[in-house]
Amino acid sequence: MKNETLPLLGTVSAEAAEQACASLKALPGVQDVSFSADPARLNVSLDGTTPSRVELTAVLAKAGVLVEAEQRAHASGSCCGGCGS
Repeated sequence: MKNETLPLLGTVSAEAAEQACASLKALPGVQDVSFSADPARLNVSLDGTTPSRVELTAVLAKAGVLVEAEQRAHASGSCCGGCGS
């Protein structure tokens, strides 16, 4: 089982969170979805490798919920510490 945490942009109402969870639960391969309000994020439990983060993000966008861009590790290996990663 794979877990994916999707940080959400802005404030998400209870109704929007419920709709987002239902949209994701309808996808094949999604076992469970939970919403945390502070900070706003969705925790998704997946069976195997499908759907991808890109697919999850697209479904949420159609439901009107936007996901923060994924932060990538520094390519050069050096870090100034400014971004907190």
